[in-house]
Amino acid sequence: MASIATIVNRFVGLGELAETVRPAVWTRAGSSRLRPIANEDVYLFVKRIDNSAIVRAIDPVARRTRTRTVVTGFAAAMLVIAGLVPAAYNIMAGFSVQNLEKENGKLRQDVVVLEVQEAELLSPARLEKLAKSLQLSEPVASQVQYLDGQATHDAKLVVPDSH
Repeated sequence: MASIATIVNRFVGLGELAETVRPAVWTRAGSSRLRPIANEDVYLFVKRIDNSAIVRAIDPVARRTRTRTVVTGFAAAMLVIAGLVPAAYNIMAGFSVQNLEKENGKLRQDVVVLEVQEAELLSPARLEKLAKSLQLSEPVASQVQYLDGQATHDAKLVVPDSH
């Protein structure tokens, strides 16, 4: 790492500096003992204290504070739930509407299928074929009776004029 001293030594030269300064000589200290730790001679006695028999005094201020905190938390939770209920109801109503629309579409398809089946069953060609298989024939004019629908309490027998 470059420092000002190394930069100066480049210009001044290390040789000139070595002639003027003698190398340091380390002399050994006579003792290798460590210095004493602070308060090494102090002894602290620790006594075990049993606080299990002590009953804490009832603090009415703390009890009121705790009750207010619980009531406030409960009220905040109720407000949050009351705020979320309409959104949840809208989502559930949307699912119900979607299911009802699916069911309506399915029922419309069923109606179309039933109308096609009804048209097939009531087709004149099928009815003629069914009449032939049951050996039915068209009635003669004398067998047909027409009812006059003007009277509400009874129907009159009207014989058609033979033209």
